[in-house]
Amino acid sequence: MNYFGQFDHAIDEEGENKGIFLIYSHYPIFIGLIMVTVSMSFLVNPDVHHLFATSFFYTGIGLFQAAVLSNGRYNKSYLRYNKTFYGIQAGIFLIGLVLSLLFSAHPTIVISIATMMTLAMEVHFTQFYITRTKQFSTPDWDLY
Repeated sequence: MNYFGQFDHAIDEEGENKGIFLIYSHYPIFIGLIMVTVSMSFLVNPDVHHLFATSFFYTGIGLFQAAVLSNGRYNKSYLRYNKTFYGIQAGIFLIGLVLSLLFSAHPTIVISIATMMTLAMEVHFTQFYITRTKQFSTPDWDLY
């Protein structure tokens, strides 16, 4: 949802000089998604070094998240991320990483921590998006 919110709703379509960056920023997104997918099978394999599998898993998540957030400078003016937003996103990621590395021998716990971490990051993004849109724009959310 973070990807969809960033690329479908937050990006300023009227801006200039972003086409190449938007295209090439998808390489780390794809690589990150592949790394996450591969590392999920590594995590449950007893022959794989769990610290490596956990590190590989979080490298993939980090690549994906960094590439998505790096496009924030092309957002609509009221949806551009400030340093606090980036700091909270990085803080959530680092807490998840450290906890997962501590429990790297238990793949179920690592996946649970990563799930909670990505959920927290998404809730933070969604709260930012909804608050800013209501404050600076006219939302077109016909939910009822």
